[in-house]
Amino acid sequence: MAARRLDVQVRSHYRPLPLRAVIRRALRAAADHEGLPDGSSVGVLVCDDDTIRDFNRRFAGEDHATDVLSFPAGGDGELGDIILSLDHLRSQAEAAGHSLDVEAATLAVHGFLHLLGFDHAGKREELVMFGKTAEIVDGLGLPG
Repeated sequence: MAARRLDVQVRSHYRPLPLRAVIRRALRAAADHEGLPDGSSVGVLVCDDDTIRDFNRRFAGEDHATDVLSFPAGGDGELGDIILSLDHLRSQAEAAGHSLDVEAATLAVHGFLHLLGFDHAGKREELVMFGKTAEIVDGLGLPG
């Protein structure tokens, strides 16, 4: 079965952004895993802690930087937007002892699942969401 095509638009102030291909690949794998129809789209912004903190303050009412934010769109195949903090990606990858690629893929998929309505507020939901994330990211075969 051919992989479903997801339109992924990655924007960043960082040039070049070597994570662009990994983020696209991870999100397309997640779309395929979840059976999304062709023609769905998602936007991704890779930014720094100051920028994501501003988004978090304005839209979630929390005045701190975070690793990932998701903003569902809900309409005509447009899933919404994911914001990733490269500062958090770097520090979390180092703390976890794995590559920046693995961290970027993990957080992109995490944000994507939020766009699809998954959450991790309760223990059962957390097990489902984190299990799906691990399955998708592990399937990418990224170097550790």
